[in-house]
Amino acid sequence: MSLNSSKIYANRFVMKKKLSQGSFGMVYQVYDRATNAECALKVELEENQEKKTLEREITMLIQLENVEGIPKLIWYGFEGQTQLMALQLLGKDLAYYLKLYKKFSFKCCLQVAYDCIDILKNIHKRFIIHRDLKPENIMMSIDLNQIYIVDFGVSKIYFEADHIPFRQDKDFIGTLRYASIAAHKGQELGRKDDLESLFYVIFYFLRGNLPWQNIPVEDSERNRIVGEMKQTISVQELTAMKCPEFIKIFQYIRKLKFDEQPDYEFIKDLLVEAAKNNNIKLDGYYDWTEGMKLSKKLSESKVSLDKKEPQSPKQQMKSTTKISNQVIWSVCDNSNRPQSQKNLLMPPELQKKRSDVHHFSSGSNISVVMGTYSSMRLRYLPSAINKKSPGLKRMVSIEFVAHDESVYQEQIDENYEENPLNEKYKEYPNEICFKGNNKFNQIQK
Repeated sequence: MSLNSSKIYANRFVMKKKLSQGSFGMVYQVYDRATNAECALKVELEENQEKKTLEREITMLIQLENVEGIPKLIWYGFEGQTQLMALQLLGKDLAYYLKLYKKFSFKCCLQVAYDCIDILKNIHKRFIIHRDLKPENIMMSIDLNQIYIVDFGVSKIYFEADHIPFRQDKDFIGTLRYASIAAHKGQELGRKDDLESLFYVIFYFLRGNLPWQNIPVEDSERNRIVGEMKQTISVQELTAMKCPEFIKIFQYIRKLKFDEQPDYEFIKDLLVEAAKNNNIKLDGYYDWTEGMKLSKKLSESKVSLDKKEPQSPKQQMKSTTKISNQVIWSVCDNSNRPQSQKNLLMPPELQKKRSDVHHFSSGSNISVVMGTYSSMRLRYLPSAINKKSPGLKRMVSIEFVAHDESVYQEQIDENYEENPLNEKYKEYPNEICFKGNNKFNQIQK
């Protein structure tokens, strides 16, 4: 459906597609011509106008303005007799992800619980209780970075001049599967009941079901029987696992008085303790966003590499000539076997040696020689005159330096200068021979 032919609400919101439908009305994804952005538009059904569900939700969202984890109220008003409300556009609800995953991991359940406790704490600070927590009313942001609690159509302000009084003649409020025991008993609900409902939702995520689902009883008896099951079942049976922290949390919630302020930090600390005892880190990721964690790490790694300062050619050469002290390559025939430093320079073949002497004395630069021995990390140092051997007036020793990298590097830098070797070593006679660390035979001209 093109925007030109789409229905337009309040001469502002261009309908794009239907998102959901409930007892209160319809939710559409719309284009807001005033802000040039997309948002969600709730349209109340005519038969629901007497309940004033949308009007109640607008009141709550005004009071919850700027609370993190609550969708932003963009606009509200009427088109004819139909009440409308434009909200921040969100992503999928957690019921959608549960259909995909069947159940959530323990880590994911702890993370959802931890985040929702924070949001409930801020909702209660604004003197509002939600009264209908369920998977459909917990949603993700479009970028999957934030959990939101939505749908305040049956919410209530619990404190104005004073806390609302306790009553026991109330109609059932909420969703049967997740409602608190007080809701089954027809009692007035308070902050503790939001917490109890939240953990029924968490246990549902953990198990993939709840024990009182699909029990074969008459609808007229279902409310009473489910309420009794919630009172008698153990937390261990409810979670299908042994988690002492869940037991402590539930025992604490059950002991709270109707008008008592919960200790939200105590509950969060127990969730952190449960994570720690199971080698879990609460890092803000869920089962459906774990892939984003790897992408973020790869992205951060790429950024850190891009931020590295450019190296000069000399620094680049140094970085490629670091010595490995673990496995050393040797010039002997059994080169496949890692060599120790003691056995590093076994005598090469005579012809190879004579060839190297030829390169050394031919006037070419040192890179020719280093090309032959670069894998062995050799350095070339003039030795002292051997007075006891008249035929050997001067020698050049070949040494392997494994532990003094700075000395080795200085010598490498020197040998890489673009000077012919016959100029660099012109004071030495042509009768040059080599002496290795492992004392192989000296060769005289």
